[in-house]
Amino acid sequence: MDIFSEKISPGKNLLVGFQHVLAMCPGTIAVPLIMGGAMGLDARTTAFLVSANLFTSGIAILIQVFGLSKYIGSRYPIILGSSFAPLAPMIMIGNTYGLPTLFGAIMVSGVLIFLLSFFLDKILMLFPPVVVGTFVTLIGVSLAPTAIQDLAGGAGSSTYGSVQNLLLGFGVLIFIILVEKFGKGIWRAMSLLLGIIGGTVVGAFLGMVDITPIQEASAFRLVTPFYFGAPQFEAGSILIMTIFCIINMIQCIGVFSVLDEIAGTHTDNATKIKGIKAQAVSQVITGAFNSVPSTMFNENVSLIDLTKIKSRSVIATAGVMMLLLGIFPKVSAVITVVPKAVLGGATLALFGVITSSGISILSKLNFFENNNFTIVGTSIAIGVGATFASDIFAGLPSTLSMICSNGLFMVSASAILLNLLLNGSKGLKR
Repeated sequence: MDIFSEKISPGKNLLVGFQHVLAMCPGTIAVPLIMGGAMGLDARTTAFLVSANLFTSGIAILIQVFGLSKYIGSRYPIILGSSFAPLAPMIMIGNTYGLPTLFGAIMVSGVLIFLLSFFLDKILMLFPPVVVGTFVTLIGVSLAPTAIQDLAGGAGSSTYGSVQNLLLGFGVLIFIILVEKFGKGIWRAMSLLLGIIGGTVVGAFLGMVDITPIQEASAFRLVTPFYFGAPQFEAGSILIMTIFCIINMIQCIGVFSVLDEIAGTHTDNATKIKGIKAQAVSQVITGAFNSVPSTMFNENVSLIDLTKIKSRSVIATAGVMMLLLGIFPKVSAVITVVPKAVLGGATLALFGVITSSGISILSKLNFFENNNFTIVGTSIAIGVGATFASDIFAGLPSTLSMICSNGLFMVSASAILLNLLLNGSKGLKR
């Protein structure tokens, strides 16, 4: 029996689906907000980018969950949202050539990733457990600072690190852990939602909730394709976007490994290829709808572990909710008023699961064989160094600097190269 076809009640479906939306929205909304600010876009344009982003995330989720054909879509319970991997080049392209060229590059790079997926079975040979485990471990490690900064109030906040933020954030984290430990049935499945709602209520009493975004948001806004004009195509922009979308593809491959650890499944290469094809098709569509490349969210896979509900119907419900949030901005604005400290406490619980999944993959290795000790240790050191000291690459050409300062690219590249260098062809055996 397909473990992702488990039947759950409509009420639980809605509640758990909404938890997935809450878990993914901060990261998904952050990309267009950062992009809009860096490009100097006005508030109305940035708001449209956020709506388009929510709407296209829903499309990407539904394509992944249900598939467009037997060759496109993994049919796995995987959430997709905005990818941070190509954020820097997107800002550069947008500032240099404008939004039509940016969305043109996103669309064409999606086509190129789709074509590359036909050779993915060869590429996957470069990702034995020693490489995947190292990569997944660093994903959790690299996400943790973002969660802890949010818990403290958000980087740059005037109340950053205040006792009030710390108490609220850690209080939410502890509450979620306790509900996960002692809760039963639906209450246990709702641990994240209860933590966020409870934390927001407490935050409101402490004066930490600003409802201005809800009041200012429009009630309805249709997301239309090519809102900024017909896409334009510039070779250099397409090339750099494709490079960073390959990094995003590697991250998506890692998500399947996290899900396998949590759900006890073993995803074959054919399913991974179908998943990457669905992600690539979604990217072409999102570019047409004025949005950014999507990626598979590890934090939502972690939420599956927290709720113990693996049904694809829940993820499909979350996808429909994202579509609705995209066309009803006033509703989506409700999510944005959740205090940063509350979101930080909630996501910290999720990111820890990702790190544990990476460690679990590595724990199955014999560290005294096949140079695993050297490969894992050196690669994580390089990846952590690149993540937290990315300025060391500032002197390189801009494109190379952006690539090398990406810790996930560096950890995967170093693990692959060391595995091939130290183990030769036998390092390709899965």
